[in-house]
Amino acid sequence: MSQLSRKVESANQIPFILRWAEHVIGKALEGGDVQITLGRPGKSRAMEAKYHAMINDIHQQCFRGYSFDGVKAVLVNQFALEREEQGEPLAHPGERVWDWRTKEPVYVRPSTTKFRKAEAADFIEFLYATGSEFGVKWSDMSLRVYDEMMEARAA
Repeated sequence: MSQLSRKVESANQIPFILRWAEHVIGKALEGGDVQITLGRPGKSRAMEAKYHAMINDIHQQCFRGYSFDGVKAVLVNQFALEREEQGEPLAHPGERVWDWRTKEPVYVRPSTTKFRKAEAADFIEFLYATGSEFGVKWSDMSLRVYDEMMEARAA
């Protein structure tokens, strides 16, 4: 069975959600045990697409000799280091692990999919500042991303 979720935005939705859950759980139990998890909505894939547009602008205009993934890895690493220096490390930081075969450390960068909402917004601001330092001419998409993020922060 695939995972199901429902977003609850107000208390008046609770009776509907409970009826829905009772129905869905009853059906799912026919296939075996069911696990129920309650949590807060996380950052969406739409947010990732937004900062990917900005990374693409930086990649295309400044670092074409490297892969998109390589440029993204460096930008995420620099963002993580900046957060650490400010005393606000990422909730899910990267790590260095020892490769016993090559006898050298391997860096596993922080995953952008694990960024919290505030971290993703800060990453967009970091990308804008970094790209601007390199003289990036932002695409319409990147400018919309940055403007949306700034408007959301001002609200």
